[in-house]
Amino acid sequence: MRTRKAIITMMALSGVVVLATLCNPKPTPDVTVNTITPVELPIVVPGFNFPEDSNTIYSWLNNKNFPGNYDSASVYNHVWGIWAGLTAQSGQVYQGDSLRTFETWLGITDIRNLIINDSSGCAGAATKTMRAQLHFPHQFEHGFHTTGNIMAKGAMSREKIDSAEEFWVTVAYDPNAACYATTNKILKQSVLDSFKVQGAIGSVPKFPQKAITVKPTYFVGKEKGGLVKIPVWTGPRDSAQGYGFNIWPKVVYVDVKNTQKPGKKVIPVDTTATDIESAKVNLNDFIHFKLDSAMAAYMNASDSTEGVNNAEAGNIAILVAMHVTTKEISNWTWQTFYWAPDPDTPYSPSSFLARKLRPLQITGAAAHYAAVSAYTMVLPNQPINGGTNTGVKPMIGYNPYLEAGFAGLGPVGDPNVDFNIRSVLIPGKPLGIQTNCMTCHSLATEDGLIGYSSDQYISMDSSFFKGRVQLDFAWSIQGNKIRDKDLKKK
Repeated sequence: MRTRKAIITMMALSGVVVLATLCNPKPTPDVTVNTITPVELPIVVPGFNFPEDSNTIYSWLNNKNFPGNYDSASVYNHVWGIWAGLTAQSGQVYQGDSLRTFETWLGITDIRNLIINDSSGCAGAATKTMRAQLHFPHQFEHGFHTTGNIMAKGAMSREKIDSAEEFWVTVAYDPNAACYATTNKILKQSVLDSFKVQGAIGSVPKFPQKAITVKPTYFVGKEKGGLVKIPVWTGPRDSAQGYGFNIWPKVVYVDVKNTQKPGKKVIPVDTTATDIESAKVNLNDFIHFKLDSAMAAYMNASDSTEGVNNAEAGNIAILVAMHVTTKEISNWTWQTFYWAPDPDTPYSPSSFLARKLRPLQITGAAAHYAAVSAYTMVLPNQPINGGTNTGVKPMIGYNPYLEAGFAGLGPVGDPNVDFNIRSVLIPGKPLGIQTNCMTCHSLATEDGLIGYSSDQYISMDSSFFKGRVQLDFAWSIQGNKIRDKDLKKK
């Protein structure tokens, strides 16, 4: 009898061990590589599913038991599960840096080159020999060139901001999105033209359900006295002006030698402050990497449109923000993250609820970022086609580093824009802090001539899409088109 009990006890304990192993798998041993291999999004948080069934996600967005029929808690549990996977270690070490999942993915320039060379970006076929290349944010240029005065004072235009060159982004596609893009040659102008329908709405093939795209945003700066000064978000201001990072009143000083006490409460200071001790923060509280000579050369080679020819190997690229979207539902899920001086009390547009739901599996630098989600354009949620802006409320979702500086749309009749969309929900001049990721990206078309919109519902069969090619919400396609004349030069 005792023997039988002992066996049962051992079996039970073994089950516990197996269960613990499944829920907390051993990390992949680090392997130093010269060639980076893209990896799939891992499941880090128990209970998180990816891709989640679309009906499950829609049940969060149409649940009458919650205000606005929107189950924010379920949404944020999913948001953090995605972030945990994106920031998990991949097991690959490149130039001394342990690469996180998103850092292994092909950048849009990599994908562009694969398409030009008629190569595959699918899993097992695509690798890369350097990090995804950094660019000046195309959305800043898109706003300036297609919406007239959108880049008003306080916005993020290179022409108007001395420090704008310090902010760089890279759009990257996970293995599923990269496979889709290269298989369909989706960046080719001729391919996009083939989807045009005279007098009707054209569209590219839909991305696969497992597709993920990200836009990591970095502050690239040189240290001075062991410190890098970075503007930080301390909440929106009550003003009808753009609120770009160049006029944010607070900064922190990044200690590149990590000499600050672990867990120190960081207090941002005024940009002109002389006593900066409270504002010093360890570099290890940010996701970051150092530029190598290849990355610096790439940035400097694009000097005429994207830089000031001052990138150097050894400069530190510090992650301050990241847009993330997944194709788990038709209109994609939308979440964005930005570095917070005190991640336990993040400033708007993040919230206490978002912070409260951050799982324990997210630790270290990854836990220093605030989250914002926008899984619907408005509340309550509207159908893909045929919905309404009557009786709904705005669903605000923006990233301070990427949208807060936008300040108004060009006037009707602007020669650079053949259609301007103004929100019917938010009166007055549209601002970046009134935007919603899904609303804005719904307007992604091949010609790129539809202006930005502050938050409102957009029906995907709206008449202003006629004669245009919808890009399945991917502005990255429009911003990286491969023109036929460029192919002929190869």
